[in-house]
Amino acid sequence: MKALRAFWRFFSRRFPAPRYLAYVVLLPVGVLGTLAPLRAEGAAVGPGAAQQGCAALALFVILFFMRAVDEVKDLDYDREFHPDRPLVTGETDVATAGTYLAGSAVVALGLSAVVGTAAVVTAAAIMTYSLFLLLLERVSERFRESMWGNILVTVQLKTGLVCYVAQLSTTGAAGAPAAETALVVLAFVLAYLHWEIARKTVRSRFALPGEKFYSTAPGAAWSLGAAAALMVAACVIRAAVVLGSPGSDTGGVRPVFLVVSALPLALVIWTVLDFRAQRRRRHTAGAPAFAAYLAFLVTGALQPALMDDAPPWFG
Repeated sequence: MKALRAFWRFFSRRFPAPRYLAYVVLLPVGVLGTLAPLRAEGAAVGPGAAQQGCAALALFVILFFMRAVDEVKDLDYDREFHPDRPLVTGETDVATAGTYLAGSAVVALGLSAVVGTAAVVTAAAIMTYSLFLLLLERVSERFRESMWGNILVTVQLKTGLVCYVAQLSTTGAAGAPAAETALVVLAFVLAYLHWEIARKTVRSRFALPGEKFYSTAPGAAWSLGAAAALMVAACVIRAAVVLGSPGSDTGGVRPVFLVVSALPLALVIWTVLDFRAQRRRRHTAGAPAFAAYLAFLVTGALQPALMDDAPPWFG
């Protein structure tokens, strides 16, 4: 019971379940909704309820695995800037975190087996890559210190998660074309990067010595501009792919599609204006950027309703 209570304290403090549960619902419906118009006319229905449910649960467990790895990876940094975290206070030690990793890996692979072989391979690759990043953090000072170099390597974890979801679209008789699917994956990764960079952007005069922000070297204006450009690129790529789908050639795109698809861009404007308005205190644009990212997921889920000829994507 003592070990169970210790696990629960670690889980509840470092892995807020409601937030992650919402994400593992929104990510699949956003990606699969975007891919639905790309499937051939008359295609079989998309993934069934059992596959969809197990995939979402597997994503939840994989995200916990990644969170536990990050706790170990960031231990030295947390000793200085986050002294209340379980590994720093001694509530949990590295060996115990290792048991959490082993247990979650078994569960994630078991759930993925229900989804299919491709899901098992993708889940294993994501978790293995996460452990590789832990090793890289320990042996490479350049990797530890370069925020922009670091994100180019670590964002591949997010690419893996989106690919895990995207492969569900191939479970029917006719999945979405590979090239268009790859562009959709890219769009969702870019949308995530918008939030990731915006939430770690502050004006240099408010950053504490040693804190890691994307704005540290290039400045807040450049960093926030890069974040905004990433979301714009994500929206443009997604719209271009969907408008080039078979349904769009037959008048299947409703005018409201363009309005709904532009919602994340409106929130990007809010992100920039909100940051510019907060000049006299330490502030990041994380909240409005997260709203833009959520809007990107939600508008993806709505796309089948905005396409007259889109085949059903969920069994």
